[in-house]
Amino acid sequence: MVFTETLPSKLLGIWESKDRYVFFEQNDENEPQIVVVLKEYYGWYLDRVAEPASYNEKEPRTRNIPTPRNAEHIYIQNIDTKETASSLYGSLDLKYSNWQKNQIPFFLLDDSIYLKYFVLDERETDETTGSLETSENQNVSYKFYRGIAPSKGFMISPQNLPKNITGYIIDGEKLYDVRYWQTDMDYSTDYITFQYKDDSYTIPKHLRSCETNYSCVSGRSKKVRNTVKPFGYKEEDYLFNDNQKVFTKNEEPYLKRLADRSTFEDLMTLVKAANARRKPDPPALFPESNLDWHWDLIDLLEKNNEIIQQVRARQKAFGPRGRDIGK
Repeated sequence: MVFTETLPSKLLGIWESKDRYVFFEQNDENEPQIVVVLKEYYGWYLDRVAEPASYNEKEPRTRNIPTPRNAEHIYIQNIDTKETASSLYGSLDLKYSNWQKNQIPFFLLDDSIYLKYFVLDERETDETTGSLETSENQNVSYKFYRGIAPSKGFMISPQNLPKNITGYIIDGEKLYDVRYWQTDMDYSTDYITFQYKDDSYTIPKHLRSCETNYSCVSGRSKKVRNTVKPFGYKEEDYLFNDNQKVFTKNEEPYLKRLADRSTFEDLMTLVKAANARRKPDPPALFPESNLDWHWDLIDLLEKNNEIIQQVRARQKAFGPRGRDIGK
């Protein structure tokens, strides 16, 4: 892993999801910056909810009901990533205040960002076969992938960590889903036994993610409790990076890169174009029809009614009656 305060080039640019745009930039002072634009009112209005204060000088903010006078300020810290030819994975911290911070793990693969991913556990990995070795130095056919504590994404306010995370055992066409839960035990690098019927595997006792320890055993136990039967494993259900060490489920990504737009000016062009749209007027509550209102009969009934005649006289000051429309 590389610890730096410089955003990887793969992450720079504008990213889009169903409910927001996220823009990553390295500014003129070589500081990492993040801008979050929410798609409010069912996507009809783009709100610049989070951005550095200096961005208001580049492009003044529009002051209206959905957009407050000042944007939220989010700072990027502790960029911790690893890069391959087709992928980037790791985490970065979003700092909201001196006491509010979130670590956001992410997996970037082919211009898509995923929030939940799994990394191959490489303890005593045989370089020839890529398989895990036992303490007796015998190769085994299965692989264990470490899960992370997934977030809800690049949000404008702090979020809670999940209570449980997952580890995967992949053995041929079988996939075991191993639950790890938050614990206050000291982190241990020990490996313990996962046993289900005739299947036995050696997996990590603890997983650590987002500065939090997760365990799959109780206390000092050396066996995973509450093991469950495996799922069927099909490689096409998952997306692997180029070295097969990281994967995610083959599903809709959290963010997609906008290939033809990469600067703050490009983002503001998107915002202005979207906010210049006018939503079509709703359909009339009472649509036009050829209904016969029998106005002659109504006039006849109102003819000698002084109260109604007084009302009609006042109505003339406000506009035509329904019978007069279209004449």
